[in-house]
Amino acid sequence: MRAYGVSITVIWAMCACTVLAVLAVAVPGTWSHVGFAGGAVLELLLSAATLRFLSRASVRGRFDV
Repeated sequence: MRAYGVSITVIWAMCACTVLAVLAVAVPGTWSHVGFAGGAVLELLLSAATLRFLSRASVRGRFDV
C-alpha cells in the first residue's frame, strides 16, 4: 500500500471531521447540529472504506512499485 494514499486519506478525514464537528457545535439549530454531526460520521465511514480499498488493492499487488 502506498504510504501517501493512506496519509492523504487520514489527513483529509481528520480535517473534514474536525470542521464538521466544530460546525455541529457552533451553528445554531437542532437540525444543523444533527446534519453536521451526521456529515462527520459519514466522512469517517467513507474514509474507512477508502482505507479498506487501499489495503485490499495493495494485497492484490495493484500498487506494487
